[in-house]
Amino acid sequence: MSKFFLPTKVIFEKDGILKNKDLFRLGKKAFIVTSPSSLMNGSLEDVTTVLKELSIEYSIYSKIAQNPSVEQIDEVSKLAREFSPDFIIGIGGGSPLDSSKAVAVLCAEKNLKAQDLFDSKFEKCLPIVAIPTTCGTGSEVTPYSILTLKTIENKKSFASELIFPKIAIVDYKYLTTLPHNVIVNTLFDALSHVIEGYLSKSSDHIIEAYAKKALSLFASSKGNLKENTLKETDLEKFAWISLIGGIIIAQTGTLIVHPLGYNLTYYHDIPHGRANAILLSSFLRLESKYLKEEVSFVLNNMGFESIDEFSEFVRFFVKESIPKLPGDRIEYYAKRALESKNVANLRHAISLDEMIDVLKSSVE
Repeated sequence: MSKFFLPTKVIFEKDGILKNKDLFRLGKKAFIVTSPSSLMNGSLEDVTTVLKELSIEYSIYSKIAQNPSVEQIDEVSKLAREFSPDFIIGIGGGSPLDSSKAVAVLCAEKNLKAQDLFDSKFEKCLPIVAIPTTCGTGSEVTPYSILTLKTIENKKSFASELIFPKIAIVDYKYLTTLPHNVIVNTLFDALSHVIEGYLSKSSDHIIEAYAKKALSLFASSKGNLKENTLKETDLEKFAWISLIGGIIIAQTGTLIVHPLGYNLTYYHDIPHGRANAILLSSFLRLESKYLKEEVSFVLNNMGFESIDEFSEFVRFFVKESIPKLPGDRIEYYAKRALESKNVANLRHAISLDEMIDVLKSSVE
């Protein structure tokens, strides 16, 4: 059985906000959730220009942190509720977009707090316009929101078809202001979405077609990425990879790279996409034991002849970020990952020893 559901209207276009302003006619008042970076790349200016032209009143919260906590979401939602918006606009990377989803629910369900979202028992959500400004998250086309939960010392997601954004506007021009390391981090996040989604037990011919395109786009620009000679055409490809990765995981979910990586992010302050990159090669070695043809498909479409060659490529970017982990920490992180719901998305069973080996070989 295969299922595919994507209720989000997607616009992929340079100057997409300015050229499609009528898409913002979702009400008289909009609450914008973003981070300081949107002040630098022009995305917030484009949005406010359109809202003013349409005479839509707006309020802005521009202080979303990386890996936002439930406490910050409650703070933002209090301000949003006081403003009483008709719809929410999320601008930025994964943190602002995921936060906008949480705020959209909490504005519609005024008796709930952010902590309650993990029960996924809400029934209403304000419309969301999602505008990504990095090339990693794919959150503009997913039913997921990931927040930091200090009580469990980890990130945790909640999911619902209600939080699919109503509209996603992808404009690769916003990537031109990103530092190279941020492009690297977010692109490897998108790449992990594509790879994990394709290797998921929910993968099918539709996912395979999407994955093949995204991996081949990566192959055609990976040399410029390594040489730090990116052109606008490369950034356009990276925006597509991110979007495709989001579409894929909206159908399949992610696998063990993500829960293992959350430990590296929470405890070692390694950006999410970079943490995923550290783990990807060892993850593919594990999967090759069970899915040899599928792993070959991944490598071939990325333009690599072997896992060793892919590993060498990735290590070029992340070697200075790899943490030194003692054995007891490795086992602790592996146990936490083994308890995650992502494990159920694998096509095979996985033991604690295998999970330990993926992490251990990643940080050696």
